[in-house]
Amino acid sequence: MNLKQLQYFLKLAETEHYRKAAEALYITEPSLNRAIRDMEKELGIQLFEKRGRNIYLNKYGHLFLPYVKRSLQELGRGVDLMKAYTRPDQGKITLGFIYTMGYTMVPEMITQFQAAKGNGGITFDFHQGTTAALIKELKEEEIDVALCSSVENEPDVVFYPIAEENLVVAVPKGHPLSNRGSVSLKELEPYPFIAFGKNSGLSDIIQGLLEQADVHLKVACHVEEDNAMAGFVAAGYGVAIVPDFYTLQYYDLDRIPIADPIEQRYLFLAMLRQAQVLPVVERFRNFLLSRWQRGTL
Repeated sequence: MNLKQLQYFLKLAETEHYRKAAEALYITEPSLNRAIRDMEKELGIQLFEKRGRNIYLNKYGHLFLPYVKRSLQELGRGVDLMKAYTRPDQGKITLGFIYTMGYTMVPEMITQFQAAKGNGGITFDFHQGTTAALIKELKEEEIDVALCSSVENEPDVVFYPIAEENLVVAVPKGHPLSNRGSVSLKELEPYPFIAFGKNSGLSDIIQGLLEQADVHLKVACHVEEDNAMAGFVAAGYGVAIVPDFYTLQYYDLDRIPIADPIEQRYLFLAMLRQAQVLPVVERFRNFLLSRWQRGTL
């Protein structure tokens, strides 16, 4: 059974007249008759009955009709959705982002994007997670783009820098390092250290900074999510190196600039290298890159 047969059946059921249905479908009556006969043969039951020169939908046809209507309606919605995705000013983007970007950066970014001319018809679904989890979702095409850390040895993914994020040392209130104007990484060695887990994009970055400074810390535990790490620091479990994200100010801890010369921490827009880029996704990417180049993100 094919799509045309279902469309032919629906039109004939509506008109109960071969000639009128054929004219509406722009086909000949024999073609319509043959399509209906083939459908009935496949189903093993008649759907129409003849009464003199007239034709009418029998009880089996009435039972079948609502299923055909719903199927064609759902298919029509799917076709409309696919057409919408081919337009640069309509459609939905599934966006993944790391936890720290959810407080102010992503909401402000999306608000600015949707306020720009021609973007009002573009909507978003959001996923949050660690960099490793987001890259996995990206490669499995569960999300269209990800905002995360850069990851090495991912040849199928391209990373575009789109924002900067400062790293700071976080210590509990009243800690010996509190109220310092800055602190070197070497000064952290006497204290228990709360590290990011391997699924976090920051894990390798921070480990690289420590190795570069020849710093060897006693790791008290590994934590995946930034707010959890801030909570452990505030509870006095240890010190940490964290992004200076918005909600740190609400924890009972001190944020101290790092005295060591360190490279700027970048956040990236990650996309599959070989994937077909939908017009709405390309529009979003170009928006972020243009803002990054102008320094307005």
